[in-house]
Amino acid sequence: MRRQNRKDRIAKQRKEQILKAALTVFSSKGFGNSTIPDIAQEANIAVGTIYNYYQSKRELFVAVIKDLIITSPLLDLIKEFPKKDIGVIFKDILQDRFSLIASPSMSRMPSLMGEVQRDPELKALWVEQFLQPLLSQLDGMYRTMAASGKFRSLEPAVATRAVGGLIIGFLMLKIMEGETSPLNRLPQEKVVDDLVSFVLHGLQEGAGQTKEGLP
Repeated sequence: MRRQNRKDRIAKQRKEQILKAALTVFSSKGFGNSTIPDIAQEANIAVGTIYNYYQSKRELFVAVIKDLIITSPLLDLIKEFPKKDIGVIFKDILQDRFSLIASPSMSRMPSLMGEVQRDPELKALWVEQFLQPLLSQLDGMYRTMAASGKFRSLEPAVATRAVGGLIIGFLMLKIMEGETSPLNRLPQEKVVDDLVSFVLHGLQEGAGQTKEGLP
């Protein structure tokens, strides 16, 4: 058991090393001009080592974006979703996402997503390995919450994509606006509270809000 734990730890460290190097190379050269040898050189490892973990450059690219978006803190928060108050968990998740987009690496996300759209095979892999599993998980969570009476009974495919698209689009706009975003002049707590209220209650005045503006 101890030997297996050591192997798992080494494998995790190696993957982190590869993903960090791949992010640097993909960001500077673009997907089309980057090669596995470039990434191996950046990571200071053998080319074959990368292929031990990722079968192709496209698979590695998808893994880089997934690693940027799906962080350990986010996974921990998602596990708490059915247990905590809806407004509280939404707020915690949005606080986590705002902290994430403040990191330097997230400034590269718009250009990386542009690469996905330009390469049909890469886009298909992105949908298969990242987008579909994520949306399927969100659909399941929504069905559970709707069955418990905590969410309205809407079509899950519509509800999850509407909320997910709103939050992702909101965060991407903030990234693209950069220092010019008016959101930078507001306390993050205020931005998060308003966004939580909007996600859960929409624009209608007084719909389901407390005095503090939260659910």
